[in-house]
Amino acid sequence: MGKWHASRWPAVAVLTALGLAAQVLPAAAAPPAQGAQDAEQAYVQDYLGRIADSPSQLRRFLADMPKGGDLHHHLGGAVRAESLIGYAAHDGKCIDTTTHVVTPGPRPCAAGQRPAADAVPPGPFRRDVVRAWSMDGFVLPPDGDPQPGHDHFFGAFGKFAEAATGHDADMLAEVARAAAAEHSGYLETLVTPEAGTLNRLVDRMRLKDPGAGDLAAFRSTLTADPRFEALVRQAAADTGRGMRDHRTLLGCGSDPVPRACAVAIRFDYQVLRAQDPRYVFAQQILGFELVRRRLGGFVGVNMVQPEDAPIALRDYSLHMNMVGYLKSRSPRVRVSLHAGELTEGLGGVDGHDLSFHIDEAVRVAGADRIGHGVDLAHEQDPAALTARMRRQHILVEAPLISNAQILRVTGDRHPLHTYLDRGVPVALATDDPGVSRTDLTAVFQQGVTDQELNVVQLRTLARASLDHAFVEGRDLWRERDQYDAYAQPCTQDTPDSHRPPSRTCRAFLAASPKAALQWSLEADWRDFENRYARA
Repeated sequence: MGKWHASRWPAVAVLTALGLAAQVLPAAAAPPAQGAQDAEQAYVQDYLGRIADSPSQLRRFLADMPKGGDLHHHLGGAVRAESLIGYAAHDGKCIDTTTHVVTPGPRPCAAGQRPAADAVPPGPFRRDVVRAWSMDGFVLPPDGDPQPGHDHFFGAFGKFAEAATGHDADMLAEVARAAAAEHSGYLETLVTPEAGTLNRLVDRMRLKDPGAGDLAAFRSTLTADPRFEALVRQAAADTGRGMRDHRTLLGCGSDPVPRACAVAIRFDYQVLRAQDPRYVFAQQILGFELVRRRLGGFVGVNMVQPEDAPIALRDYSLHMNMVGYLKSRSPRVRVSLHAGELTEGLGGVDGHDLSFHIDEAVRVAGADRIGHGVDLAHEQDPAALTARMRRQHILVEAPLISNAQILRVTGDRHPLHTYLDRGVPVALATDDPGVSRTDLTAVFQQGVTDQELNVVQLRTLARASLDHAFVEGRDLWRERDQYDAYAQPCTQDTPDSHRPPSRTCRAFLAASPKAALQWSLEADWRDFENRYARA
């Protein structure tokens, strides 16, 4: 990669780069508190260097590392195939033996199908289903073609979708446990409640596909219909019920309270982009209404499905104009957009498609965050684009493992260091950990082994994940993307898991879920560094 390797950077070099070597090396000098913290961070980096070539030790170290939050996380793709098989078996559903698509029945299963219960015990059928529903055992061809991995990944969702129906609470409980186990305190997950019902309402209302000049009239007509208002309320109720029931499944009323109950979960409404414009815009409107009115735990709006799908490519600029129009009416609604999840070699993608997607998401749609952003080098003016993103504090969600599996983008081909070198905030993310057969710890491990990130960078990325989370409340930090001073009234406090902050700081944290999460991250990092600095 042309950069130093984290495992080869000794503690003294870290201290020198931080301008702290003179402060911490003389035994007689008493370093200031910040200098002592930076020194500990340097020695943790030294520990990372000693274990970086041992995958098992590196995994344990990174699993223990506080990671902030996961901002790019699809609930439907986050649950492991084995759990989905269990859901389908419990519900008496069937699995096609050739396509591995789940169907509701009939009972008994039709010819060419087997009961999902047959996939519960170990054996060839279970193995085949798991591989069809995930990247387990999938081997990318040696020729560098990204299409097979892309198609297998995205093809999995239609196969297991029916298995997940009615199991939102089960899925939320599973992902909360997983987040807690790897020291991640916040999850911003993507869901699309009532999308099918909304599409049918659009058809009953005989709404036509809107162009860029028809957006106001379309929105006015849709929102004036009382059936749309009922859908807004139903979507909020859907997620509210899932949140309530998942806490029951976790046992959050018990003593002691399980760690998973402390994981804060919020929702982004995901709009399905590979469909006709009238459905896309209607779903955007529904998502904006949920966030604007603070219903159902929704804090943001996003757009999903393959960015290279024919309709998604054809209507990309129209979609960005749609989001930009809704943003102009509701500027407080936060938006994250999958943009630049493209690479050369994907069928249907040409140089023109690669040249403007990130730019339009930022400039036209007014996105607050970008998901993937992999095709940065192909944008018309990458330098101007990244300068705008830095200036406007637009974060890039970087799911390194799905980028490798879907697009075959790793190492120097990934623009992660370009973003970091140009001051664009970045957070690591999972995307679809169930389908990828991965977790956030594995993404951090990919960051170390493939992108050569050091401890300082990993901590910055963890901080950025909460700094740019859409969760409600004021920020702990005085300035965006600057992690050197807390906001009032916590400027004189030091995060410590064993000692409470001052009374005024406690009141501030109690009033801001976001600041409370950030404070917890800082306290956890302090414990983490204290532990590994002595290792």
